[in-house]
Amino acid sequence: MPQNQEHHESKANRTLARLANRLVVAVITSLLIACNQPLQSVPLPQTAFDESTVILLQQTHPANIESILRQNSLLGSGRTDFVSANPYFPLQWLPWDECWNDSNCQYSITQTGIPVQAFPAREEVVHWWQNKSADPVDASVCGVRFIDSNREEYELASFDNRHTLEANPGFQLTHYQQCGACSTLQDLAVYGSLDLTVMAKVCSKRMGLANKKSCMMEIGFSETCAESWAYNADKTSQSCLLVCINEYGLIPLLTGTESSPNAEAGQLNQCLLCDEMISGPGFQYSAGRTRRNSGIVSEIDRPDEQVYDVNHTYFD
Repeated sequence: MPQNQEHHESKANRTLARLANRLVVAVITSLLIACNQPLQSVPLPQTAFDESTVILLQQTHPANIESILRQNSLLGSGRTDFVSANPYFPLQWLPWDECWNDSNCQYSITQTGIPVQAFPAREEVVHWWQNKSADPVDASVCGVRFIDSNREEYELASFDNRHTLEANPGFQLTHYQQCGACSTLQDLAVYGSLDLTVMAKVCSKRMGLANKKSCMMEIGFSETCAESWAYNADKTSQSCLLVCINEYGLIPLLTGTESSPNAEAGQLNQCLLCDEMISGPGFQYSAGRTRRNSGIVSEIDRPDEQVYDVNHTYFD
């Protein structure tokens, strides 16, 4: 090989090596920034509750949250730092034809770049997800009933439908679908007052489940609800990373400077759609309460028919 050619190739290789090193440094720097991005309180543009109601909700305590987790087969995680189990593990493998006919399983195979022939959650979630009703008349519901005169301590209970709940004295509807880790009134206060799309995104970039949970608790979630959000964030980061990089770009995703709108014309962007399709069933089963099934309009534009009508008058 001529000496000049060797010289030019060597110079080109050094240039490529420098560029690669700079890219690695930029990615690592962005990752460190993302992992340590400070959590700031971001209120909803229009909150669901006035300040005095938020304070009253925050002062309440559920008497039976562990019983609710046990009923949902989610009590006990095998970890000393988590009360609840991971709703995404183990994945429920499905026969090929059943997977292809299930929208969530099909999405996992065709859209995430990580083809796995499984519903993206555990067996209990699959059964619930495929059989639950969205009709307000037939859907299961979660109710609260205060058990002290100060209206601070209460019990939670799941009912087959709203009619059954109303037949039980003292119980008041707090959200549609069964009770779960986020059914507490403390978590209702968070849902109705803070922009969780922004704040939970900061927490989702913390390294490790424990750090994600700790950050979620800083937002104001109860311990079990913070765990549901941490599990959700971990699942999304594992399964939707390629989709979200394609939607936002790697550096904006890491640094929290994403510019894509959450939704356009009622359609979620691809990253949020992946989160909904892959992590949504497990989160909804685990958490119980969502903003939509609690009658709270979220930061993400949703059709009106997806937001249930719930009257949160606990202290009148």
